[in-house]
Amino acid sequence: MSFDYLFKVIIIGSANVGKTSLIIRYVDDNFTPRNQTTIGIDFKTKDIEIDRKIVRLQIWDTAGQEIYRNSISFSSSVYKNADIILIVFDLTKEESLYKIGDFLNEIENNCRTNPLIVIVGNKSDLIEEQLENVEEKIKKILNGDKFIFFKTSAKDGTNVNELFYEIAKKFKENQPNNPKKEEENSDNIILQNAENPKFTNKPQSQKKCC
Repeated sequence: MSFDYLFKVIIIGSANVGKTSLIIRYVDDNFTPRNQTTIGIDFKTKDIEIDRKIVRLQIWDTAGQEIYRNSISFSSSVYKNADIILIVFDLTKEESLYKIGDFLNEIENNCRTNPLIVIVGNKSDLIEEQLENVEEKIKKILNGDKFIFFKTSAKDGTNVNELFYEIAKKFKENQPNNPKKEEENSDNIILQNAENPKFTNKPQSQKKCC
């Protein structure tokens, strides 16, 4: 399917916060409790319709474990031409919340574009285990700067479609003349379990959503 806009969406965050699960929920409308650990970088694509234009989201999944992040040319590969960056943390794990600052520093040091940065608290279905005063804690991490924040659940799908639609719409509004770009591939940077390949580099045919 042809498209009018191509946005590169990068998903980063600590290990086990549900980055891969968010992508699978959004693109495939599926949830697998135990996904293999992502090693390296991989992506999926999905086309959506916004204001009568087809927007292709190329959604990049990244390694959460530092040992893998340091074993490849992670920063230069993942942040190249980034349009939107989602920093995902686990709403039940305070350590992953406070890692947001580290990821913001990583973006500042390695990203040459001016991406839309969105903070995502995943696992909202675990209501009784959720951290308290999450937004206040994020404000402190960001020193009072404004931020875009979504709570999602990859498990039950809460707010996942809304997240991707809203970020794509917001970025499109800020880039009205964004030209169609060539799709990137991750052929040389995937270090994945060959027995259970999770993603494919090829764009997948998806139903439009609006």
